[in-house]
Amino acid sequence: MSGSYDDSMIDVSSDSFWEIGNYKRTVKRVDDGNRLCNDLMNCLHERARIEKSYAQQLTEWGKRWRQLIEKGPQYGTLERAWSALCTEAEKVSELHMEVKAALMGEDYEKLKNWQRDAYHKQMIGGFKETKEADDGFRKAQKPWAKKLKEMEVMKKSYHSACKEEKLAASRETNSKLESNNNPETQKKLQEKVEKCQQEMQKTKERYEKSLEELDKLTPQYMENMEQVFEQWQQFEDKRIRFFRELLLEVKQHLDLSTNHRFQTVYHTLEDTISATDAEDDLKWFRSNHGPGMPMNWPQFEDWSIDLNRTLSRREKKKPSEGVTLTGINQTASDQPVQPAKTSSSLTVPTKTAPAGSNPFEDDEDDDEEEEMAVEQQTTVNHISVNKEEIKTLVNRRQCSAHLPSSFLSLFVFGLPVVPSCLISCLSLPLLLVILLPPSLKPSLLPLGGRLCCSAWSLNGITHKANVCHS
Repeated sequence: MSGSYDDSMIDVSSDSFWEIGNYKRTVKRVDDGNRLCNDLMNCLHERARIEKSYAQQLTEWGKRWRQLIEKGPQYGTLERAWSALCTEAEKVSELHMEVKAALMGEDYEKLKNWQRDAYHKQMIGGFKETKEADDGFRKAQKPWAKKLKEMEVMKKSYHSACKEEKLAASRETNSKLESNNNPETQKKLQEKVEKCQQEMQKTKERYEKSLEELDKLTPQYMENMEQVFEQWQQFEDKRIRFFRELLLEVKQHLDLSTNHRFQTVYHTLEDTISATDAEDDLKWFRSNHGPGMPMNWPQFEDWSIDLNRTLSRREKKKPSEGVTLTGINQTASDQPVQPAKTSSSLTVPTKTAPAGSNPFEDDEDDDEEEEMAVEQQTTVNHISVNKEEIKTLVNRRQCSAHLPSSFLSLFVFGLPVVPSCLISCLSLPLLLVILLPPSLKPSLLPLGGRLCCSAWSLNGITHKANVCHS
């Protein structure tokens, strides 16, 4: 009996490796090795991303807290100890970035190259090594599987013959017990039993012979399967040993405790923190912000005529006060008369208290500031009154008379011989001079004289004084 080898026709009733088709687990291990390479590469890649993220977070944390410490109130050796934590973070961040670079640049690439050399993809899909393993086990198992199939057929025939012999014997026995037994029928049943017994014996002999042949082939089958299995055991051994070496290298890259730079970072940190001295910090604060600071105590100062002499602290505190007046713009007599524009501006100094100012001087300066405010308000009021007078003077300029320059000199010296029209023309400059506070008259008296002269020239007085009286 012959037949083609077909794995699907074999019912695997055991989980043993020697059963037909159970070598598939060994073949699958080849595919699993390639998948494990991918898994380990993903593992290293994720760890590298974690190392990079941790390094970036350490850098950002150290930079932010270094700025806060520098701008904060902490000082002295304790400030240096606190800042040492930021330095430690920066150094450790650099080390973790090196770990990330080692994982991706060395370990990851090494595993990737080994996988490319160990597993070769086929055009039709799958890997060459997987097909080789499957073909090797199939070839080693094929002769034994063929004999096993023949033996199964013989066993089935023998069992079928035994069943037929049992049925024939049962019919013969039942026929003998019947009362109306026909001798011919009884004879046929007996012949049937003998024939089944002969067939059973033949099938038994064939079955035993097939089993003997299978037993003879079993050692060779086991040897062939062992050879193929050992071949892929060696392949897996290479993968395991490579993974072991690679993981040891990864451990060396991850274990910063064996890195002398890592140890130096924490030795330096410990030394910096241990160098914190409370007495030195307190002494520094006393010398720079406490009673230990130098002081420029008040001393007697002689009066000096030098204009560039150093001002006292009180004079530095109070800037110069003053009132800025703009000029009066008027048109000539031959042009249309337009209302004169006057503007005034007061320069109010802005007080800034220096760091070394005496807070008790504020009470002494309150009265002076009130007097200054009253004087400035009076000046503003006088200027607003003079604006109305300017409008009146503009209407009178048309009838102003020509007066000799001696009248101006008499008016300046205060002689009461000046006509009323001249007084009206010059009332604004004089009122500005007369009504100003006493403290401002010395500085503005020349300005009043210039305003008077400007009034004479801008009015274009070409008529005589009697024209005004008429």
